Amino acid sequence: MTDAVLDVVEAEQAPPPARLLALTEAIRARAPRDSIAGFLFYGSGLRESDDPSKMLDLYVLVHSYRAFHGRALSAAANAALPPNVFYLEVPTPEGGTVRAKASVLSLPAFERRASEAALLSSVWGRFAQRTLVVEPQDEEVRSRMLRGLAASVRSFASAALPLFSGPVTARAFWTGALAASYRTELRAEDAEGRAASIVEADLRRYEALTTALFGTPDAEGRHALPKGGADRWALRRALGKPLTVARVLKAAFTFDGGVDYALHKLKSHSGVELQLTESQRRHPILWSPVLLAKVLRSGAWR
Repeated sequence: MTDAVLDVVEAEQAPPPARLLALTEAIRARAPRDSIAGFLFYGSGLRESDDPSKMLDLYVLVHSYRAFHGRALSAAANAALPPNVFYLEVPTPEGGTVRAKASVLSLPAFERRASEAALLSSVWGRFAQRTLVVEPQDEEVRSRMLRGLAASVRSFASAALPLFSGPVTARAFWTGALAASYRTELRAEDAEGRAASIVEADLRRYEALTTALFGTPDAEGRHALPKGGADRWALRRALGKPLTVARVLKAAFTFDGGVDYALHKLKSHSGVELQLTESQRRHPILWSPVLLAKVLRSGAWR
């Protein structure tokens, strides 16, 4: 039996840009042999791949956190509150520099968090969007990664059903779904506007996915939707924003330059700018209760 959603996901796979391969090579150089299962390339860097100044987003799917990180603290933090995130800059063969945010997640954790059993949208909301599977370790891993992407689409669609009460176009369905997901995170930009721009830029893809999920639309382009389950978006918002803050603060403790990265992410996603003393910068773990209190008082996840 064919899987129409998986067919769409597989058909959109394409060779990655050369500057992304410079990044994957650099990441492999810093990791033990065979600790990496593969990479997922997504986000605005993929949508705007012609812009060489664009920072790229990728997930590094690993077999073992301890094998990849080499340090018990980083591995434990990755397992307790995934993903771990690090920033890197790599020279390109053309003489430029490519910048990236890389997130580390185990392959089994990716599969679990892409499933409908996962409450939060941090994985299935992200990877229901166009994503490239890059340098999978073997065909079995490639198949697992592609199935995870297809599962993300189905999980997102299922979670979005309670948001709608009647027939809906693909544009309206995915714009509403993405906006709901963005509202569970720290984002300074308008959720509805951001969602609409993403869907509009890849509308044929979202139309193909909606047909794969719900069948052929009517003459006005609207799809009849099945009855949805319980609406859990209020719970996702209540949990998602503080977890995003926790992950950003965790970055300050788990990689070099993490404090500056955490401050940048907090400002770009919530509009809140924190001022740290030199001692707080040099000893973020020691000062973590104070830093968390500052974030709480700032209203970063209101």
